[in-house]
Amino acid sequence: MANVYFIFISFMQMIPIISITNGFPAQIFPLGVVIFISMLKDLFEDYKRHKSDHQENTKQTSVYNKTRRAFEKKDWQDVKVGDIVRIEQDEFFPADMVLCKSSEAKGLCYVETKNLDGETNLKHKVTEKFVNKRIVDMERLDERLSGLVVCELPND
Repeated sequence: MANVYFIFISFMQMIPIISITNGFPAQIFPLGVVIFISMLKDLFEDYKRHKSDHQENTKQTSVYNKTRRAFEKKDWQDVKVGDIVRIEQDEFFPADMVLCKSSEAKGLCYVETKNLDGETNLKHKVTEKFVNKRIVDMERLDERLSGLVVCELPND
């Protein structure tokens, strides 16, 4: 907001009747320098964010292929809504997911969310008991698993 006032004052300086500089825009050069430096800083931050996004999007995960009836490696950028993804222990996943099966007996899973909320303690998630019992053979997932997920829209 300060830049808007600075621009306004710079343009007001060009009116000779109200200017103490006889219409010479003395503040245009400093304003240009400040805006140019801000542009460079924003460009650098955008470039770093772009590199970080590219690294995350090209990481590999195991996605179930219905035609081959097996899990195969895929980039995260190629994962679509409705894909069945297998997450191994201590594996990072950059997406919201529905937990369908866990290797734990009671369908329990622990998730660290420090990238989202800064908390380092693990949060436990539990599978729906009916779904957890229904998935037995990982090679025949498409025969035994179908349904509809109803959830709320994204919010703050």
